[in-house]
Amino acid sequence: MSKYTQDQIICKCKKVSVFDIEDALNKHAHFGDVQKEFDEVQKITHCSTGCGGCHDKILDVISELMNG
Repeated sequence: MSKYTQDQIICKCKKVSVFDIEDALNKHAHFGDVQKEFDEVQKITHCSTGCGGCHDKILDVISELMNG
């Protein structure tokens, strides 16, 4: 069971939700290295480009989504 909900905002500066991150991952759909996936999600959603305080949470969400 996920500790995150689909509508939970992870990046407050850019208003990026868990759904947005999952959608970006599905558009990229290579599911390899977590850091590479973060880079792709960041390009699509612009998350973690404001204050950067959400960086670790975004990596956690990506890891959770990749690992089911």
